Amino acid sequence: MEGPRWNTQRSRQKMRTLRKLYELLSQVVASRYGESLQAGALVRAHYLRWTLNPLLQRTTGTAFDAGCGRGAYVARLLAGQFPAWRFLGLDLRLSVPSNHPSNLSLCVGDLQQLPMSGPFDVIYSTDVLEHLENPRALLAEFARASKKGGALLLHVPSHEERHYLPGVDREHSWLGQPGPGDAHLWHGFKREELEQWIVGAGFDLIWSRHTFGAAVSVLKELFMLGEAHRVPGIGLALFPFLTMATWLEWRLGRGRCGNGLLILAQRG
Repeated sequence: MEGPRWNTQRSRQKMRTLRKLYELLSQVVASRYGESLQAGALVRAHYLRWTLNPLLQRTTGTAFDAGCGRGAYVARLLAGQFPAWRFLGLDLRLSVPSNHPSNLSLCVGDLQQLPMSGPFDVIYSTDVLEHLENPRALLAEFARASKKGGALLLHVPSHEERHYLPGVDREHSWLGQPGPGDAHLWHGFKREELEQWIVGAGFDLIWSRHTFGAAVSVLKELFMLGEAHRVPGIGLALFPFLTMATWLEWRLGRGRCGNGLLILAQRG
């Protein structure tokens, strides 16, 4: 009886060790690349950093993360990477460690309810406009709060959203109940219409492109299905493939179609 019992104990010990190792690796990857191993968040963090890094390397200034998320993960990453810049993050809810970079200030507030401070050299916002009743009013406020020549970077879902794997559009139970501000009031935006809104607000369009193309979207949906069915380690297992697919899309793709839109503009 001692043999099987000993083997069971060793198996449990191995599982505990593997679980701790997975948690450690997950924390390291998340702290390096974004808020978590959640596929959509990782991809958006890549898009943001690859676009903003060249802008932030050229000079110093003040950047505003409009709708930074509860953990302000991207703002914290950028503030740590660019200590000469000042960052401001705002969201409806915040839960951030007290040891965040000293050049990052965080505020709880509603983007629809307040005039922004400023002026800012860079304003960036990720998947926020679709949660607002009047996104054009926020674009006008962005223009008012931007310095002349300041940059605006927006990511939003596209109205052309397409699902590739069967059942993925129904597998959202793992996300739980939406919190304040989480509901989608707009089910994506048309590229040409959003460009017109941005130009009408007072910005000059630099470029726009679709994101979350077929390969990236399939990997994202694999993650969603894995999370829905509680597949252990799905985020860490897909991470290298998702990062490579995103990088190839960014470097080689033309951004003609996809489930997201990324737009860079400059205050006129």
